[in-house]
Amino acid sequence: MARRRKLHEISLKDDIRYRGPLSYQGFQILGWLCIVLLFEAVLLKIGAKLDKPSAERYTSLSTTLRTISTMSLPFLLVANYAKILDNAEGYKKQLLRNGGAAAGIFLASVILYSRYVVVTIQQFVTDPEQVVPVLTEEFFLFQPNRFVAFNIFIDLFLCTLFMFFLNARPKRVFTGKKVILFRLFAILPVAYEVASIALKGMACSGRVMLPIWTFPLLTVKPPMSFLVFLILALHIKTRERRFCRHGRTHEEYLQFLKTNRNSLHFSIFLAVVMVLAAVADYFLLIFVTAKSAVSAQNPETITTYEQIESFMRIGLAMGFGNSFPLLFVAPFVLLFSYTRNPKNRKLSMLIPVGAIALMVLLLVESVHQGLGIIAARQTEKLSIRELMDVMIQSIMSATG
Repeated sequence: MARRRKLHEISLKDDIRYRGPLSYQGFQILGWLCIVLLFEAVLLKIGAKLDKPSAERYTSLSTTLRTISTMSLPFLLVANYAKILDNAEGYKKQLLRNGGAAAGIFLASVILYSRYVVVTIQQFVTDPEQVVPVLTEEFFLFQPNRFVAFNIFIDLFLCTLFMFFLNARPKRVFTGKKVILFRLFAILPVAYEVASIALKGMACSGRVMLPIWTFPLLTVKPPMSFLVFLILALHIKTRERRFCRHGRTHEEYLQFLKTNRNSLHFSIFLAVVMVLAAVADYFLLIFVTAKSAVSAQNPETITTYEQIESFMRIGLAMGFGNSFPLLFVAPFVLLFSYTRNPKNRKLSMLIPVGAIALMVLLLVESVHQGLGIIAARQTEKLSIRELMDVMIQSIMSATG
């Protein structure tokens, strides 16, 4: 049997023909398609309450679509990770785009909450200083986790920043041996991620009360997804050291990263890491739950089922146990090539627009079908006001 060649022994000209047919754009389409399926699942759940004879069929299909839709975040994250790892447009553009989008969502959220919610309500009450405390209290009643994380660009900015500190080659200040100090800055985005996870856990357990304006600063993705990215980034850096250890240059390694061989190696490695991460995340949730239960109880006290359920909820709020969809995405990764460039890059901006348009069409069709169900129940024609009353009552009953 032929000896397996080491990394530095592989010639750049000795490439393989296979390259995954899916680019990051393909994963974007799959991710947004899963979001559309989630929207359809919600509509089917409402339809199940409107149409009692077909409730069982609607509920079963809604559950299936909701399960499939959990793959949306992994698909979109892999697509964005690929763009970050490939770095075809440079770290500066990526940092400006992701950082600017994160800052924009934060500022828009703060302005919307502070000016258009708080200030508006204060104009109608006798005790305006109580508006913020009451809104916070009412929100906590509505949201048991006591926070909402929605700014996905915070995650993308942290990932880009980590890659920048890990791979960029400064031409001033941090040169020579000082580059080690520059590499150590990669700890900062990791520390931010860890702090965000800890704050989520403390907020869910009631140990801290996060102001509503801080919500767009929290990370969104599960801890294991971030760990997968760190492993990928460190894997690429380690391979660079192995590649250059025997006389090969950094420029040659950059060319090697764009080969079909390396693309396939990357896809296989990513698929394996995703499977291991999903399994490890499940056991980590159990460990966090058990650790919380033990630390909160005296040795003589038996932890009740309700307490264990509470600790499990805290672990889920922190993001543990939410990486199971990685198992389903892993096979698709084998068809993925992060070096494959789409023919039309501008199409990436149209994918979300197309998905939203599809959701609008589903909503219109669902309203049409719902009106048909309501009309079938009536034995006689109604006036427009009576019809509107029936529609409102049906919608409130379905969503309640």
